[in-house]
Amino acid sequence: MNIPLLLGLAYAALGALLLSLNLATKYRREIKIGAIVAVTLLYIGSYHGAQNLRGWAIADAPPNPFKLHWAVVEEPDKAAGTKGAIYILAQKLNSRNITVGKPRLYQLQFSPELAEQVDQALKKKEDGRDLQARLSYKAANPEELDKLRKRDGQKSRPDAAGEEESLKMEFRELKAPQLPPKSDQ
Repeated sequence: MNIPLLLGLAYAALGALLLSLNLATKYRREIKIGAIVAVTLLYIGSYHGAQNLRGWAIADAPPNPFKLHWAVVEEPDKAAGTKGAIYILAQKLNSRNITVGKPRLYQLQFSPELAEQVDQALKKKEDGRDLQARLSYKAANPEELDKLRKRDGQKSRPDAAGEEESLKMEFRELKAPQLPPKSDQ
């Protein structure tokens, strides 16, 4: 079991203990309900807060747009049974191309197209260019999916209906931040 799950279960046990103790006391009903709600919110908040404290990559999409600091492409490995992943170290950009907050590590599902885009961006990054990225989702048509699956050694889809969405990233050079004009004093 992982630590956030254990933390959530510990707070749930604390909430259950609070509930059982509140049933045996002579406090007013409003105070008892308030304590139960407070402890419930505490363990839910702690569980979600622990996600950001772990230091591991989060499985969310990076902010849109973001500054690319670095990325690692982990190819799928059939022998080890891993599906592969793409890790992106990103920092949110505001509307004036100024970074906001601290860099964060994001984990995305592996796809050959996304891996190729990230590899090309890393080559530009190695040349010393700062890059901005934007995310978009594109619906792939069935012929593209069959072609990609054959290229990756997978079987074609058994049915011809339905579409899948794939994550696309558009990388471009990051322009200098647009700073407000200086005021004369």
